[in-house]
Amino acid sequence: MSRVRATGRRAPALALVLAVAVVLLPGCSVQGLGFVRDTRISIEAPADNATVRLPFELRWKATDFDGRFVVFFDRSPIRPNQTLRAAVPEDDPCRTEPECPDEAWLLDRNIYVTSEPMLRLERLPDERTNNRAKDRHELTIILLDESGRRSGESAFVREFIVEREDG
Repeated sequence: MSRVRATGRRAPALALVLAVAVVLLPGCSVQGLGFVRDTRISIEAPADNATVRLPFELRWKATDFDGRFVVFFDRSPIRPNQTLRAAVPEDDPCRTEPECPDEAWLLDRNIYVTSEPMLRLERLPDERTNNRAKDRHELTIILLDESGRRSGESAFVREFIVEREDG
């Protein structure tokens, strides 16, 4: 069985790929992106992947920040520079109200706004798919500036499990 050497064919193809890469890659820029570790928030409790029972207390330390905090449970936070109104779907009747979203609307969707670095959780929806599954949750803390807009790109995330009475 003889082997065919393809080296002669690969060299021009490789040269072409490298030439295209040299031309196109300088156009890919990471300029202006903030890849700096933000340490303004340190979540103290619950520990990552901890098991908790309702009610429980979420606590964090905050440094170099004087605004409000928003805690999202089991959902993505709003984008940088957006207000909480961005969490309201376009077709939600709440959008017809000037004070939308109000505290009740936010709480119904497990979104909590606080000026204190703690939150006591009395309830969370049961996310188990069956009675043997773990009730896993994720919380995300973001920062709101004095105008009510999300401050920066940082999001502080913690995963945890809720132990239910019947589980």
